[in-house]
Amino acid sequence: MSESVSELRSLRYRNGFTNAALLRRFVWETVWLLAFRPTPRWALHGWRRFLLRSFGARVGAGCRIAPSCRVWAPWNLVMGDFSALGDGVDCYSMDRITIGSKVAVSQRTFLCAGSHDVRTLDRPLITGPIVIENHVWIAAESFVHPNVVIREGAVIGARSVVLKDMPAWSVCAGHPCRKLKDRVLKERRRA
Repeated sequence: MSESVSELRSLRYRNGFTNAALLRRFVWETVWLLAFRPTPRWALHGWRRFLLRSFGARVGAGCRIAPSCRVWAPWNLVMGDFSALGDGVDCYSMDRITIGSKVAVSQRTFLCAGSHDVRTLDRPLITGPIVIENHVWIAAESFVHPNVVIREGAVIGARSVVLKDMPAWSVCAGHPCRKLKDRVLKERRRA
């Protein structure tokens, strides 16, 4: 059962990032720490959008991103109009994370677009995109796995673990997340 040091060393994790990519991440993390994170939660939404856009994010009009939201790589984030990323949301954007319009991603949700291949002992990095279509609500402390599409209008219940695509206009929850019922909207009354 005991492996030699040289055998273990051969299985040591290698991240595969270039020095330029590491530098880009370092600069973003510094900007996040000094200029993004300290801003008040209730103000400077435009400033936070500006900072994300300056690092390559495509963020639509009226989006609200909490200052405690972490975006691993802004250049892999796309958001439609009037969407929100709540307090403590972690966008682990090792691959593209696409968020539609009028989407709410609630507190401490983890959007995980990267993982490791467990079929080999050196566990190389693997990534996969996440797509969240328009009018979706992901409730607090949910986890969304790489290569998942959450279809338009779906609601994901709190603390759900989303491992596969979720259907449109449905209420889904659980570990693993599954459809519970259709999401039926009440008719809007016009004043």
